[in-house]
Amino acid sequence: MIEVKTCARLHLGQQGRLYGSIGLAVNRPRLLLRAETAPSLVVEGLETGRVTIYARRFIDHFGLSTGAHLNLLASIPAHVGLGSGTQIALAVGTALARLAGLPVSTEEIALAAGRGVRSGIGIAAFQHGGFILDGGHGVSNLPDAARSAEKAGNKRVPPILVRHPVPKEWHFVTAIPGTGQGISGEKEDKAFSRLPESSPEIAEKVSWLILMKMLPAVVENDIAGFGQAMTRIQQIVGECFASVQGGRFSNPISGKLIGFLLEKGAAGAGQSSWGPAVYGLVLGKGPARQLMRDVRIFLTDLGGGDVFCVQPQNRGAIIKDSGERVAVSEGAPLVARGN
Repeated sequence: MIEVKTCARLHLGQQGRLYGSIGLAVNRPRLLLRAETAPSLVVEGLETGRVTIYARRFIDHFGLSTGAHLNLLASIPAHVGLGSGTQIALAVGTALARLAGLPVSTEEIALAAGRGVRSGIGIAAFQHGGFILDGGHGVSNLPDAARSAEKAGNKRVPPILVRHPVPKEWHFVTAIPGTGQGISGEKEDKAFSRLPESSPEIAEKVSWLILMKMLPAVVENDIAGFGQAMTRIQQIVGECFASVQGGRFSNPISGKLIGFLLEKGAAGAGQSSWGPAVYGLVLGKGPARQLMRDVRIFLTDLGGGDVFCVQPQNRGAIIKDSGERVAVSEGAPLVARGN
């Protein structure tokens, strides 16, 4: 039997190149998939539709002749901004590859499943965990920098420029308001196709915030600096996406929640991907518990929702193959540590 455990990610914003992203692997919600060899493909448990789709893509892409019995025992909420699709795809592909003895990389699995063309954050979270900055896709050779990477024929995963462990005492109070799911699928494709081209001035601002404020802050354990950079990047990126999501954030309630998190002392706050999930960064368990209580009360008058606290996950997915525990990666830093 193969068992794959992986977790969600928070999307912290975009950077200068096409779809270049910053993000963070977090310890919950968790995904747990078990797989065994079988004469044909059998899928049970949670998210059977998506598990079947990714399993079929993998089997067809690599021409496998055998099937598998797949059982998803725990899943990440779908289409709320926590990266569930990529984690399901990579868990399914990894399990099938192990069962078949197929020596393929995580990147190959992602591309076979149709994941990772826009952002490499979910793939790097599965591989390494921690804070991640990917390089996006170059636009110098594209006839229209605003069009999607898929339409440009891009068939590679964005390069990971930085990964670094994040202090465990940093807590992200996360809220998913009951406003429905975020943009996904065909709607997401259409939204990206309608995005206006980002100006060089905006790219320069975001790149400066990442290079000169966010990266030093995560290396030096500076929660205030990290939070300030994260909040400002969210504001800038939100303005760029306003034309396709109806405002700086995906809906008015998510926007109100972000403002509330900052008012209550969060070091930084933002929306994960297309939302509606939002998060606020605080230091320590006590402040995190208090902020969760405050957010729950605040949400009561806004239709309710789910509120929980997550911490950084500084390792990749864990795979158990016939009882042997193997971590995909322990997330060694790709930037120098502070003194």
